[in-house]
Amino acid sequence: MKKIFGIALLTAIITLGSCKKFLEIPPVTAIRAENFYQSAKDMTGAMASLYGNFQQAMVGESQANNKYTMWGEARSDNYERGGNSNATYAELQLNGLTAGNPFSDWSSMYKVINIANLNLKYIPGIANTEMNKSLITPLIINDNLAQSRGLRAMAYFYIVRTWGDAPIRLEPFEDATKDARLARDPVDKIFDEVIIPDLVFCYNNVNNADYSVFKMGRAAACAALVDVYMWRKDYTNAIKWFGLLGATKAPAKATYGGTLLTDLEPTANWNKMFYDPSNSIEAIWNIHWNTTTNGCPCMAGVTATPNNTPLVIDYGIFYDWPLKYPTDIRTRATYDIAKTDARDRVWKYYKGTGTLGTTGYTVLAADRDVNNSTVYISMYRLADMYLLYAEALNKTGDRTNALKYLNFIRTRANIPVYTVNSPEVSVTPGTLDATKLEDAIIQERQYELFAEGKRWFDLVRTDRVIQVMDPIIKARQVRAGVLPADATGFGTDKRKYLWPINRNVMNSNSLLKQNPPYTD
Repeated sequence: MKKIFGIALLTAIITLGSCKKFLEIPPVTAIRAENFYQSAKDMTGAMASLYGNFQQAMVGESQANNKYTMWGEARSDNYERGGNSNATYAELQLNGLTAGNPFSDWSSMYKVINIANLNLKYIPGIANTEMNKSLITPLIINDNLAQSRGLRAMAYFYIVRTWGDAPIRLEPFEDATKDARLARDPVDKIFDEVIIPDLVFCYNNVNNADYSVFKMGRAAACAALVDVYMWRKDYTNAIKWFGLLGATKAPAKATYGGTLLTDLEPTANWNKMFYDPSNSIEAIWNIHWNTTTNGCPCMAGVTATPNNTPLVIDYGIFYDWPLKYPTDIRTRATYDIAKTDARDRVWKYYKGTGTLGTTGYTVLAADRDVNNSTVYISMYRLADMYLLYAEALNKTGDRTNALKYLNFIRTRANIPVYTVNSPEVSVTPGTLDATKLEDAIIQERQYELFAEGKRWFDLVRTDRVIQVMDPIIKARQVRAGVLPADATGFGTDKRKYLWPINRNVMNSNSLLKQNPPYTD
């Protein structure tokens, strides 16, 4: 294993990021990349490095450093600053991002991209050096290439949603004597030439017989493509890939149509896809974080840590959700609704005791101890896809079926379903209204997918940031001591949907131009 951690890309080192303890060990060797990729074991190590680095970026290289939340949720109405916050989190919560914010650094995603590029360049050559040819068949090689391209696509997808234009790198950076500077490429080019082709290649070439919920498999590629096309507002292709998701192999290697309420986890087991995703019919792709191997999953705003978190649940959703839907089985399984003093106990990813939806349901302290409990962060699951599909159907005029898929989620949650006469989805009784129906779908996504890194991206994707966040930020500013007349809220500048590029990144590449209106 030391060999894996000692690979040098001349001056850059591939680290096996799935283990924090090993990251603290200095490299003991320096091996050129082409000399490392020699055997099936080397390929396994390289793939572990790829998944490990993506996993670390999502869960966190250190306490409260989870990009999964910071990029996908922390700027939204799901969270606000906690008692252990600082200026970093004030920037997120008050729409005051600067290029010095540590979460504005995209380097962790480019690290994933570089490892993927190394795999794509060198894994095929292992067929010439591995003595046991049964370990390096064309099927195995294509499977690993497909996963590498799938993870590269996901890294770029996070980058374009968070920063917009970005440099495209399709070759590994291995020579420190060469100029590493690249200008930013347009978002559409990144989608058309990297993200979509990579995900389609993953779908077509991954070995789906070797299914694992922790692998970027065929179903994960389909789900990602639904997400990608929804981001691009290409609803026809989103619907197409939802159909292919239903036709491919699903969790537990069972074929599901993705057309029924029963394709979801039943009400009584709603949170099984979080604490036991390998045996869940709903889980599509999860991140496996083992406390023994990886250390504490001390994620701000996501796990019930024993320390004060810099993010707590926002007042609005904390109080309004259980009051609006007292029968909703998800609230008590998502966070401790009794902890009104701090609003800091999110326990969604831990197995509870008692019956979901009742006052007897709880998550015991021992079962949510971050130092002893494994966490399986959800990247994609079927309920997420159902609601995106409902949104796409609504956009293409099929509001009847859009309502059906929305109601699948509400029925499973044990809350009242909408009808064509419900004022939440219709202006004129008997006629579904497209705007109101979309509002209802996006609202349901907030409840169903709370703490799953989706809310901010949903607000940006549907252009709801100012509508939702402006009054909330004004209220936060007033609570912080700003006079109501001086509260600026989010403002009207939609360019601030994107993050600034971190100052260190800008300084390392003079060809980059900062996202306006931010300054270096």
